[in-house]
Amino acid sequence: MKRIALAAAVASLAATAHAATIDVNLSNDTIRAEYDAPLPQQRLNLSVGGMYHEENDNDATLVHAGLHTQEHTAQYSIGMGAKAYWLNSDNVDGVAVGLGGQGSYTFPQLPLVRFGGHLYIAPKVSSFSDLDGLMDLSVRAYYQALRDVDVYVGWRKLSVDVKDGGDSSLDKGVNIGFVMNF
Repeated sequence: MKRIALAAAVASLAATAHAATIDVNLSNDTIRAEYDAPLPQQRLNLSVGGMYHEENDNDATLVHAGLHTQEHTAQYSIGMGAKAYWLNSDNVDGVAVGLGGQGSYTFPQLPLVRFGGHLYIAPKVSSFSDLDGLMDLSVRAYYQALRDVDVYVGWRKLSVDVKDGGDSSLDKGVNIGFVMNF
C-alpha cells in the first residue's frame, strides 16, 4: 500500500508542472523517484520525491521536498538549498530538515558523459521525533542515451541517527536509473 501511495504522489506532482526533470532509480532493495522543476520566478527550483526500501522483512518509506537555487552552464550544473525528509518505517518515524547541494560536471572531451551527485545533511538540531540526524549522499556517472534522457550508474548512502538506537543505514550501495528532461 505504501508503494502505491508513493507512486501516486510523485505521478500527480509530475503531471501538473512545467520544464522539469524526472529522476527514477532502483537497486535490489530500493526504488526512488524525484521530480524537480523551476518555480515561476525561475530563481528557485522545487523538488519532491520519495523512496521505498525493503530489506529483511522490514520496510521504510521516505518522502522529501526541497527548495534550491540552480545554475547551469554547458559544462556544469550546481544547486544549493534545503530538503525536508519524512521517514516512516517499521520502527522509526521522524522528520529532518537538511542543508546541502547537488551538481554535475561534463568534460568537454566527453560531451555525452557527466559526473555528479548530491549531499544533504540534517544535524540533531533539525531532526525530530525518533531522528537525531540524517545524511543523504549520492554520486553518479551519467550517459546521454537520448537527447532528453540520461541513464546512470550511481552509489548512494542514506543514513539516519536514531534516538536510543544509534546509526542506521536506510540504503547503501549501487543503483541504476535515468533522468528525463522536459
